[in-house]
Amino acid sequence: MARSSEADEADEAFARGERARRAGRWAEAEASYRAAWQADPRPELAGELGLCELALGRFRDAAEHLRESLLYKETLAPAARRRFSEGLARAEREVASATVAVSRPEAEVFIDGRRIGRGQAMYFVYLDPGRHEARARLDGYLDEVYPFEAQRGRESMIGLHLEPAPAPPAAPVPAAPAPAAAAPAAAASSPSSGPAAGTVFRIGGLALSAAGVALGAGLMTEASARGDEASALAAEIRGRGGPAACLYHEHAAVCGVLGDSRRARDALEAAAWASFASAGLVGAVALSSFWWAPAPGTRAVRPVPFATAQGGGVLVVGAW
Repeated sequence: MARSSEADEADEAFARGERARRAGRWAEAEASYRAAWQADPRPELAGELGLCELALGRFRDAAEHLRESLLYKETLAPAARRRFSEGLARAEREVASATVAVSRPEAEVFIDGRRIGRGQAMYFVYLDPGRHEARARLDGYLDEVYPFEAQRGRESMIGLHLEPAPAPPAAPVPAAPAPAAAAPAAAASSPSSGPAAGTVFRIGGLALSAAGVALGAGLMTEASARGDEASALAAEIRGRGGPAACLYHEHAAVCGVLGDSRRARDALEAAAWASFASAGLVGAVALSSFWWAPAPGTRAVRPVPFATAQGGGVLVVGAW
């Protein structure tokens, strides 16, 4: 059976890409792999394009193409499936991702003004780390907008709930004469004092929260040190065999050490974030006692939540 001209064109472009990659001409290799994939979008061509983009530092494009290749991983040879899976894991450590669920599947969904689809209830996208905005739009409904901060190596869960647009206002009806104002109510009594146990609970809770933050900071410092070790080792490996040495060359031993360093870094980071989360939960419970067990004479205590790419918390303004 004769091969299609598209398949022949893809094979020729792929061969050019392989020659350019072996010679270290990554930009030329990327263009050839892309031409091969566009001529015949087979999973193995998407995967090779993704690995080339990974070597060029185009992590979001690499993650998208490698993930696409692994959607049909049963069609891939075992060696290619392993390389694409390892490449995807590396790319995902450098980018953010988001799962966007929308209450009306027929709505159009946008991220930062870029249309990502219509007709589905859920979407998955890769993003550069930083500030983003999700939007859902449908005729007859109010736009739903959700700003969020995407963090490197982490997935954001976004829910977009569309509300029907309000009906046009009816013609005004003449108002009935207003009744006479009621007499002012008696002055409110002074606030009652909370139990002494509330103060003790607050002090203990905030102290425990501070300890959790300190522990998390220590773990994050250790994770940073492990990350520096991994970065230095990765630079050494790139010097030996190029940006994708662990995927194309025989450096199994040193790449295994690199993997161990990265896993240790990731485990320490996960423990640090868990410590931060626990500290935040304990601190939030302690702060909530200002409402259900206020201290004597306390007024105008106001919590102000804040969030950054490095973490978040609650700032309490007032006196107690």
